[in-house]
Amino acid sequence: MYALWVGLVVVVYVAVPAIGPLTYGVMVLTAFVSIMVGVRRNRPRRRLPWYLFAGGQLSFAVGTVTSLVLAEMLHRRAFPSVADAIFLGMFVPLSLLALRQLIRSGATVRDRASMLDAMILTAGAGLLSWTFLISPYLENPNLTLVEKAISVAYPLYDVLFLALLVRFAIGTARSPSVNLLLISGIGMLTADALYGLSQLNGAWALGGPIDLGWFLYFIAGGAAALPRSMTALTEPRVVLAPTEVHARRLVLGVASLVAPTILFFQALHGPVQDGLVIAIGSAVLVLLALARMSVVAGGLRRTLNRERELRRACEALLAATNAGEVRDVVHRAIATLLPPDTPHRAVLLLEGPETRDEQPANVSMRYTRSLPASAAAALGSFELTLHCPLSLGDRYVGDLYVAAAEAPLVDLQEAAPVLVGQAASILSTFALNREINRRDSEAYFRTLILNATDVILIVDAGGTVKYASPSAQVVFGTDDLADVDVTTLVAPDLRAVLTGDLTPEDADATGDQQWIVQRPDGTRVEVEMTVRDLRHEPTVDGLVLTLRDVTERRRLERELLRRAYIDPLTGLGNRLQFQDTVRNACVDAEASGTVAGVLLVNMDDFRLVNDTMGHDMGDALLIAIAERLADGVAGHGPVARLGADEFGTIVTGAAGVDEIEVIVERVITAFLDPFLIAGSSVTAQPTIGVSTTADATDSQQLISQADVALGAAKGAGKARWRRYEASLHAAVLQRMQLRAELDQAIADNAFTLHYQPIVDLATARVRGLEALVRWQHPTRGTVPPLEFIQVAEECGLIVPLGEWVMRTSIETAARWYHRFAADPPYISVNVSVRQFRAPGFVNRVLATLTRSGLPPRLLTVEITESLLLGDHESIGADIAVLRQAGVKVSIDDFGTGYSSLSYLHRVPVDTLKLDKSFVDTISTSAHQLDLVRGIIQLAATLRLSVVAEGIETAADQQLLVESGCAYGQGYLFARPLPGDQVDAWLDAQVGQPDRVGTPAA
Repeated sequence: MYALWVGLVVVVYVAVPAIGPLTYGVMVLTAFVSIMVGVRRNRPRRRLPWYLFAGGQLSFAVGTVTSLVLAEMLHRRAFPSVADAIFLGMFVPLSLLALRQLIRSGATVRDRASMLDAMILTAGAGLLSWTFLISPYLENPNLTLVEKAISVAYPLYDVLFLALLVRFAIGTARSPSVNLLLISGIGMLTADALYGLSQLNGAWALGGPIDLGWFLYFIAGGAAALPRSMTALTEPRVVLAPTEVHARRLVLGVASLVAPTILFFQALHGPVQDGLVIAIGSAVLVLLALARMSVVAGGLRRTLNRERELRRACEALLAATNAGEVRDVVHRAIATLLPPDTPHRAVLLLEGPETRDEQPANVSMRYTRSLPASAAAALGSFELTLHCPLSLGDRYVGDLYVAAAEAPLVDLQEAAPVLVGQAASILSTFALNREINRRDSEAYFRTLILNATDVILIVDAGGTVKYASPSAQVVFGTDDLADVDVTTLVAPDLRAVLTGDLTPEDADATGDQQWIVQRPDGTRVEVEMTVRDLRHEPTVDGLVLTLRDVTERRRLERELLRRAYIDPLTGLGNRLQFQDTVRNACVDAEASGTVAGVLLVNMDDFRLVNDTMGHDMGDALLIAIAERLADGVAGHGPVARLGADEFGTIVTGAAGVDEIEVIVERVITAFLDPFLIAGSSVTAQPTIGVSTTADATDSQQLISQADVALGAAKGAGKARWRRYEASLHAAVLQRMQLRAELDQAIADNAFTLHYQPIVDLATARVRGLEALVRWQHPTRGTVPPLEFIQVAEECGLIVPLGEWVMRTSIETAARWYHRFAADPPYISVNVSVRQFRAPGFVNRVLATLTRSGLPPRLLTVEITESLLLGDHESIGADIAVLRQAGVKVSIDDFGTGYSSLSYLHRVPVDTLKLDKSFVDTISTSAHQLDLVRGIIQLAATLRLSVVAEGIETAADQQLLVESGCAYGQGYLFARPLPGDQVDAWLDAQVGQPDRVGTPAA
């Protein structure tokens, strides 16, 4: 369409000279619109050169039209005129700037050689212009100085334009837009030259053939902006189309011969007129030629430096052993190949589906934003990146991206492909070496496996055998194991365990496993097996089972174990071995003059673990205890298991008793941390009895004394230790005597009950009384309950004693019920674990209530937390029967035992009794007060009432009331009262009106 239109305009211009100026204007407007449309449609990277070019064309047209108007219409002298000002002031700078911007806009090769070539050609053209155009104007006597200057300015412009045009032609790759721009410039230069010559002869007129050159300038210039290739003129380009070297040499040779040619013709036709200019031109051409040779030499030096750096990089690549080292070498080489201190980023991405760049496999200049995300993120804010793909033949290896300014990337364009080619070769060598090593390793290990005595099986995640080594014939009785389920190879009674052991998640954590393989003939073979998860290895892709026949070894081990003194659970020595060890230690101590000691260790409340968590957990705990005990006395003597939860150890070679006591303290400390058993935290504390050869003469006496010390330690509480002393023997005798006297006291009804009131804290009105047993010994006086209650628990007398307390308390409460019928107090009775678990306990309580006539609601049974940790199903059932009958159940000393929210939710109770240890410091410790408040709030959430024990001050009472505690007991209200004083006290209390905050007398 553009070609048809401009062709029509040219035809009209030639055929109808009368409208020549109008046609000329249409042509200029067409070219201008074409450039603007091309810029808008193609969106080049830089638009300024095209806007300058369009402005130059428009200003050329304006100057031409102005000149025609002055000459043809106004009949004024057209030289010099406003048109010359437009030409020289607008067209000349705009056209020169446009061409200069096009040269500088793209990332072209800006080397001095191309610039000097253009200058040589320009110098030759300048001599011609001087000879044929500039000199005639200067020598014309009819021209003023201004006219001469303006006349000379035009050919000088043509010389400058020619220099830029040559520079543009040399440094730009050929494309439709480039060719059209060159045609446009040549047309303009040709028309200007012919116009200048015709002006000298006075023969130029509008509509002549010279105008076709300017038409070509407009037409080709407008057409150059329309193709898509116009954007390439301002796009970054590193790799250019090859330049015609021979044609360039020919042109430069002709330009170099201009001066001697002019000199020859002037000398041939007469005197030489421009000798000085020719001499200066010749000197300039010689200097330019020398400069050109210097540039060639400098380029050679740069090439040698680049080759040296590349050679060093290649040597470093040859020394690299992995891809990481190759990457480091490439990065260092890029830094040395670029000009010093050039800001840049280099990224070498090796082959991978996430990094594969699908761009063409040639070196190219690209915008950083168009690169793969992984590369663009690493290259920072640089606009341009040199992309060099790494490949070896048809095999893609990776991509090298170098981001920097345009000019440094131009210098790197030739060296980078060489560098990445070497890197690709080295990386391919790595891959080849890995493949060779893999094959060699496969052959090596195949030989090992084929000749190994151990059986190697490879099974998939489902347990199917994928490979079996030849030695499988010996162990399994057959070598046909392919596609066999591995569980069918094991004895039927072990297959379930095997399935669990082969779970892929546990494959690398199972360690050595013991299997029993059942052969086709029914015989069994014991094997030791290890599992390794190699599913992540492509060459294996499965679980590797290594099996070794250990049948004979296991038989010998079992035989030895039967003959040894080994505890089967813990692996420690048993009691017989312990006795032998003690005997030998006594002999050695006497011979060496050192002290030996025996430690008898009993674990507190171990039975609770068995009852609450099961015997498996108990066994696991015993094993862990044995290990920790062995660690505690490591290096001082062996450890043995003497019974269910009793251990013994012998300490030898001690310098004195103090050293043994230090070891005992170490053992106690070792058990402060809880045990982690099957994901549960279990606390186990030891009680230890100690004896030494300083007090015993033989092994039997040593063990006996340690047993006495152990009993004393148990009597002192939990997690204690005692060393045997003579006084302990007396204490044991006294304890045995107390047990006998306690039995007689129960038979003689020698016990009495005291009662401590339980009051409403808000009103201080009595709500109930707690029954407390007292023993007034005929010779010992008052025996503390802590002493005889514990003895009663140990010997089982707590059951008949508790029955007497329950019966007497109910009968007393029945009397109060009839006496204070309007508001009778309830009776609270403590029941031990052993008593509660005694057969028929619940029935006896209910029968006593029926016989005495006391309503069940006036009886509260106080139990301890430890009761709820036993057989909670039967205990819960008994508690439910009591509560269904109306009896209330209270948990005594809450928080001092095995407190657990689970049993509060699981076992229904009515009341929590807050132990005195919680109440003692609530007025002085904010932390303790917050703890008490938390317990009270917890009870309120579970709809349980709270009774606080041990209240001794009005401040404690007030704090408890404010915290929401309803009931309490303590010395603030009344001490425990003998039975014969309770009636009078109740008369005084029940008969009084409510009194808030007033302590009882």
